[in-house]
Amino acid sequence: MRKLRPKSDESLDLLLDTLCNVFGGIILIACLLALLTNNETSPQGDQIEVTETRGMLLVERLAAAKAELTGLQELSLKMKDSGQDKLQKLINERDELRATQERLRKTQASQMNDDAGQSKDPAGDIAKLRAEVKALDVKIEDAKARRSAVKNKERDFAAKIQRITSQIATADEKRVEHVRFPKERAITKAPMNIILKYGTVYPLVDSAGEKYAGLQRVHKDNESFEAIPKKSEGLLITDKPSIQRLLASYQRWGGYVSLNVYPDSFETFRALKEMIHAAGLDYGFDVYPDHFIITFSPKGTSPAPL
Repeated sequence: MRKLRPKSDESLDLLLDTLCNVFGGIILIACLLALLTNNETSPQGDQIEVTETRGMLLVERLAAAKAELTGLQELSLKMKDSGQDKLQKLINERDELRATQERLRKTQASQMNDDAGQSKDPAGDIAKLRAEVKALDVKIEDAKARRSAVKNKERDFAAKIQRITSQIATADEKRVEHVRFPKERAITKAPMNIILKYGTVYPLVDSAGEKYAGLQRVHKDNESFEAIPKKSEGLLITDKPSIQRLLASYQRWGGYVSLNVYPDSFETFRALKEMIHAAGLDYGFDVYPDHFIITFSPKGTSPAPL
């Protein structure tokens, strides 16, 4: 079948219509931009190649700089090891001398200014002296106030010392046992010795007739021994059942209580004396100094019952 060919006049009209239309203008601009882009591609490629070349050069320079820095560090270490750091010491000494010189210059300049001021301004000097006198007066008044405060404290301390001394005297009076000794009776019974120390009771023999464990016995010979109370191992005066059993055993054995009292146990002595009276026993006592060690022997003597 035969194809229809358009007329050439009609195709030219269409082209002019397209060019004159707005859409045609857009297509024309797009074509021009495409042409310009094709023309600029080759220079950009050249610029990329130049940039890559520069980057490689910078990398090489950086590597060379690192190598040079490493070499310099090694050289510096070698110089310090070989004693080349004396130069740095000399530099430091030079800087210190310069600083000292500058400080001396400033001090000299300030002294010269002070001398010039004193010679030129006597009124200012008088005012300065007056201010110093006032400051000294203030210090003197402060010293007087402190001295007065110290004297007040001394009076307070003296009063406290007097009060404490009176308290000590009162306590000592309480510790002293004032008794009227009755006529001693002849010893017809065996003494049952008890030591009063540390505010507790230390019998030589317990209620079972055994040696009391709270006493340390130091034998001097076959018959005599020293009795040393062990601290915190005596019978408490508040343990009335144990003390009553002890006194009951003394009553069965037909003896009397011989008390050996140390100064720290007068209160215990008073309480034990009442329990001895309640048990119907006789007693006698002696008082010993704090550091005295009592020796017991068959040849010794015991206080007579009162």
